[in-house]
Amino acid sequence: MVASENDGLKGGKVGGVGDVVRDLPKALARLGWRVTVIIPSYGFLHKSNPGRRLETVGFPFGGSSREGEIWELTARNPVEGVSYLVFEHPEIRGNPIYCHDPPGQAFAQDAAKYALFCSAVGQYLLRRPPGFVLHLHDWHTGSMFLLRELHPAFSSLKKIKTVFTIHNAAIQGPRPIRGKHATVEQWFPELFRNVDWISRWKDHRYAEPVFTPMAAGIRFAARVNTVSPTYAEEILKPSNPAAGFFGGEGLEPFLVEAKAQSRLFGILNGCEYPDPPRSTKLPPGELLDLLQSEVGKWKDVKGGTTVRETLQRIEDLRKYDASALLTSVTRVVDQKVRLLFERGSRKMRAIDDLLPLLSKYNAVYLVLGTGTPEYEEALSAAQRKHPRLLYLKGYSESIADSMYASGSLFIMPSLFEPCGISQMLAMREGQPCVVHAVGGLKDTVIDGVNGFHFTGATFSEKVDHFLQIVDKALRIFTTDRAGWDRISSEAAKARFTWESSARKYVELLYT
Repeated sequence: MVASENDGLKGGKVGGVGDVVRDLPKALARLGWRVTVIIPSYGFLHKSNPGRRLETVGFPFGGSSREGEIWELTARNPVEGVSYLVFEHPEIRGNPIYCHDPPGQAFAQDAAKYALFCSAVGQYLLRRPPGFVLHLHDWHTGSMFLLRELHPAFSSLKKIKTVFTIHNAAIQGPRPIRGKHATVEQWFPELFRNVDWISRWKDHRYAEPVFTPMAAGIRFAARVNTVSPTYAEEILKPSNPAAGFFGGEGLEPFLVEAKAQSRLFGILNGCEYPDPPRSTKLPPGELLDLLQSEVGKWKDVKGGTTVRETLQRIEDLRKYDASALLTSVTRVVDQKVRLLFERGSRKMRAIDDLLPLLSKYNAVYLVLGTGTPEYEEALSAAQRKHPRLLYLKGYSESIADSMYASGSLFIMPSLFEPCGISQMLAMREGQPCVVHAVGGLKDTVIDGVNGFHFTGATFSEKVDHFLQIVDKALRIFTTDRAGWDRISSEAAKARFTWESSARKYVELLYT
């Protein structure tokens, strides 16, 4: 497996890719497979995890021959049959792993460093014994297909069966083909001795020739999958952002072709189920004590809610002696929280119409997460307006675990969700979820059985239905405890195991 993240290593995770690359190899190993995972070291993973340097690898990049180091590291929770490698090179730096480029230069730094990474890994793989499956994750690995198909030094990779996993079709990594700054021509000038290939590889959505790594993976992998069955169907359709529908994001022609060729599959991600359970449900007072203790360790960051304001709000919540606790553990970004700030038929933002429901049912709403400044500040402003809302602008694993275990109702209004893990973690603890019926949310939450769905053909309809469903869920929680307990019990019994997912990877993709 080649990827950008691996939560099996300390410091190796940013998002859901890291979770998959941590858990899927372990499940495959339990089925008898041997798995080697390689990601960039980003200048620090080989230092912050125990390990040893294995070898030096030479590779072409920028018109010259470069060298980098392959390290084997010890995972935080090692599993027999799984090896963890990182590639170290001074031009691949992280911490954070992903870079933020200025306007007009989207993906410039990341696309360049992952193109270099793919070149090095490709040459490393050519020195390995044959007979393995090459599983590439997301756009970061798309340059491997460019090299395999066009670069003479990598042509032997064509003999290796390739699998490509789409974790999020909306993030594609496009960069210009020609030019001097973060372009294919800069990375691999030797490809331009003959330029006939450009017309076949360029992304026709752009006026100038552009290489899109995500599209390359979809077009040239032997098998393509995404991380839930419903998302695999949604991405066959064009997006309609004005109506709040996000599908193939311009890649649907390639995805439809892959589907017609029986190369496209949807396999739901899994979830770990510790035995005994790791989390413990806390009474409201003890949960607030934990929040105060953890938030007290945080430092103020520019913009949004200060630590002092947050601590005061936690203290203020004690007076309500709330009967119900709504929770969200999320990245505070457009995909995840935009719907809270859209308007329904009453011309009110969803969050402004939602929070009066908290008074009606004596509930409070806790939101944990960080993201873009726009939404961090919007949630901070909403907290100042609504006394029963607490926005925890930061992250703490102990807070997240306690919110999953102690909440009454989990709120997940994502506009799209390739799979989603938060709803699985909440359900694992017996906390039913209100989810937008899209992607993996639709595949894991059964409306009226173990949770609640909302839908809508427009933003206004989505907001209206979302509010109706939250009201319905809180009404059941308040007036029908037997019915609520059945829903909670069904949520806790649901199982989305990595073993089940791994068997599908083997059956549908690897063999």
